[in-house]
Amino acid sequence: KFHLPPPAPRCGEQLLRKAGRGIGINITNVRRAVLTKEHNGKAPCHYCGACGKGCDFGAFFNATDYLLEPAAMTGKLTIRDNSVVSHVTVNDKGMADGVHFYDRVTGQPEEVKARIVVMAASCVDSTRILLNSKSSRHPNGIGNANDVIGRYLCEQVRFHIYGFVPELMGKKTQNDDGIGGEHIYMPRWKGQSKSRKYLRGYGSQFWNTGAQPGVAYAKQLPGFGAGFKENVRRHFPALVAMHPYGEVLPYADNRITLDAKKKDKWGIPLPVIDYKIKENERAMIEDMYDTALELMTAAKAEILPYQRGWIDRLGSAIHEHGTCRMGADPKRSALNAYNQSHEVKNLFVVDGSSFTTASEKNPTLTILALAWRATDYLAAEMKKQNL
Repeated sequence: KFHLPPPAPRCGEQLLRKAGRGIGINITNVRRAVLTKEHNGKAPCHYCGACGKGCDFGAFFNATDYLLEPAAMTGKLTIRDNSVVSHVTVNDKGMADGVHFYDRVTGQPEEVKARIVVMAASCVDSTRILLNSKSSRHPNGIGNANDVIGRYLCEQVRFHIYGFVPELMGKKTQNDDGIGGEHIYMPRWKGQSKSRKYLRGYGSQFWNTGAQPGVAYAKQLPGFGAGFKENVRRHFPALVAMHPYGEVLPYADNRITLDAKKKDKWGIPLPVIDYKIKENERAMIEDMYDTALELMTAAKAEILPYQRGWIDRLGSAIHEHGTCRMGADPKRSALNAYNQSHEVKNLFVVDGSSFTTASEKNPTLTILALAWRATDYLAAEMKKQNL
């Protein structure tokens, strides 16, 4: 009723899903923000697999096709590109009354005045702008009297396990590039950890798994000359992959601050990111490895070399959250449930910085849902003349 059908799992994904069932791990179909049927005049995905390069006909959700274009058609939207925002301006009552920015082409400073200011510059840059919006009323940055903005930065830990499933070794490639990424997902499940030495949990994605072209794995196979080529052919196209994502808890000392000395070409202080994982995440990573290896073994995969405990460089998942978090207590949060600043009622923040945790999932659709709810609330408050 509410969703388009998910794409069917591909060859390697079917094999991993079957292996998961055998060991009690539920691997489910994944719905991505991609059209699998014609919808509102837009054509469905034709499974070219190149979503990361952009979609020429809008089957893959993006802000330009689905948000900005319809808004521009109302005649009520003005877009100022090449604008580098430095800070939110405030009036003598301490309320937001616009933004100050630099024209990227001319270099000239400009200001635009507004009844309501909505920040949506993504977690890091929204935080930078808010912290840089200092005045006599807001010496710590606008809306930051409680010193929450910039703190509780959280993202996910992630690593990668690769292997070759015997059923696909030496087989023909299939025309199943599909939607970019994966067609299956391993959600966090009840009783995930047998020892449960950590809080929260993890899930796993499966990118480009099974019976697809590409031999980047060849660099990790042994051999030389004709024997090496034969080894690469023998493994083609049987590569499967797991990419587990684990939730990092929100810690007050994981934070974004401003560098008083280092500034960009516009004279705006650069952000400084202090971020580390702790014992909770290290215990979770151990369990993540156990599960990934258990699933690969159940699929009888020939696992490529790996270093247990290794994770991607922090920040690689690009799912930053938490630095302007929502909550019921104004002493411990910056925003209320409608993404409205506790302290500055005409300031809203509608990107990932409003999250209280990074969870272990991709955040885009949740960001959109929260922004939609915030916008409905904002519109209602304006009609009531509360804003």
